[in-house]
Amino acid sequence: MWVTSKFSKQNDWRPNMKSYFKRNDWQIELEAIAADPTYRYTLPPAFYSSPEVFDWEKEAIFMSGWICLCREDQVSMAGDYLAIDVIGEPLVVVRDHHGIIRVLSNVCRHRWMRVCEGSGNAKALVCPYHAWAYHLDGQLRSAAIWNHADDPSLDRVRLPVLRHEIWQGFIYVNLDGNASPLNPQLDRPAEWLDPYGFSDWHVAATIDLPEYPWDWKVMQDNGECYHHVGAHRTTFESNYPARLAETEVGDGYSIQRSPAREEVLARGSDNQLYVPGYFTPVAGLDEARRTAFILINVFPNFFIYVQPDYGMNMRMFPLASGRIKLYADILVPPHTLNLTDFSDRLDKAVNFFHKFNDEDVVINSRIQIGLESQFATAAPLNVIETHNRHFAQWVAKRLSQNRFLAQYVSTND
Repeated sequence: MWVTSKFSKQNDWRPNMKSYFKRNDWQIELEAIAADPTYRYTLPPAFYSSPEVFDWEKEAIFMSGWICLCREDQVSMAGDYLAIDVIGEPLVVVRDHHGIIRVLSNVCRHRWMRVCEGSGNAKALVCPYHAWAYHLDGQLRSAAIWNHADDPSLDRVRLPVLRHEIWQGFIYVNLDGNASPLNPQLDRPAEWLDPYGFSDWHVAATIDLPEYPWDWKVMQDNGECYHHVGAHRTTFESNYPARLAETEVGDGYSIQRSPAREEVLARGSDNQLYVPGYFTPVAGLDEARRTAFILINVFPNFFIYVQPDYGMNMRMFPLASGRIKLYADILVPPHTLNLTDFSDRLDKAVNFFHKFNDEDVVINSRIQIGLESQFATAAPLNVIETHNRHFAQWVAKRLSQNRFLAQYVSTND
C-alpha cells in the first residue's frame, strides 16, 4: 500500500512551503516516521526540493554533525593545504610545520576574502586581496602597510580553528563544535575496515566532479544495491547480484556487503578466492571480505566502497536544495604503489568509476525531476532497501528534534 503522508498531498506545499508547514503538524509527522519500527518508505517528496527544508537541514544536520572533508594523506606534507566549502562555509585543511593537521576558517579577518583556493603547499597562507598573511596555525603573521606597534590588537587576530577528528584516515569537521565524539559512533564500520589496514591506504587519484542537479538525500538514497538490477546491469549486477546484498545499520551509518557471483571469483597468489579487481589484494582477509565489496554510507555526506585490492570514496557537499558538489577518490593499499604497471591499473579503476557514475548521473537527474511532480508520493521500500528506510528515519529524527524548526514555525504562525 502506498503511504498517504500529509507531506505527499498534491499541491499542498508547492505554492508556499512556509505556509504549508505552518498549516500542518510537521513535527508529529516527522516524529512518527522516526519512531515507527514498521516504516517502509522513503521521505516524502517535499523534503527533497524545498529551500526551507534545506535551511533546516543546514542547522539540524550539517552544522551540528560531523562532515567528511578529505583524506589525511591529501595534506601529507608540512605546508600542504586543501580548501573546501561546507554548506557555504569556506574552510581550509592545512598541515602546519609541526605536522599538526588543522581545519581553519578560509575567510580573511580583514575584509572577508577567501584566503586560499584549491590545494597546494605554502609556508604561510596569504590573502590575495590585501596580502594579509597567516601562519599555518591560523595566527596572523603580517598585515601589509600596517604598523603593529601602533595597533597591538593585531596580535590577537587569527583564523578561527574548527574542531576536527580523524577516522580511518579521513578528516571530519564539526562546524558548531558541539557534536559528540565521532570515533565511538563509527566503531562498527571501523571493525569492517580494520582488517584491510584501511587507515593506511592512499589517495591514488581525486576526481573533481561537476555540480549535479539533485538533492543530497537523492544521493544517499542511491547508496543501495537494489538498483544494480536496473541502472548497473553490466557494471555491477553481472558480478554482484542485488539479491545477495546484506545490510547492517547503526545510528548515522549503514554497512552493505555485496557478494560476488561464485563464477567470477579469481584466485590470488595465496590460492584464496577473491573478487576480481585492478590491483593486488590485501593478504590475510577473511572470506566475507575477500568475496564481496563493502559499501559503507556515513551520513550525511560520505560513501566508502572497498574491495580486497582497492576502494573509492565519494564526498558530497550540498550547495542548495536539489544541487550538490561531488569529489571521488580512488584509494589503494600501500603495497600496490610499487606495482610496475600501477598507472595503467589506476587508469582502469578511474575509467570504471566514470562508467558507473555516468549511469548514476542519468538516474539521479531524472529522479529529482520526478520528485517535483505533483503525483510523487513517498515510495515503498523492499528488504534490499534497508539502507533507505534507515536513512529516512535518521533524517526525520534530526529534523524533528532540532530547535531551529520549532523557532521557525513559531515565528511564522
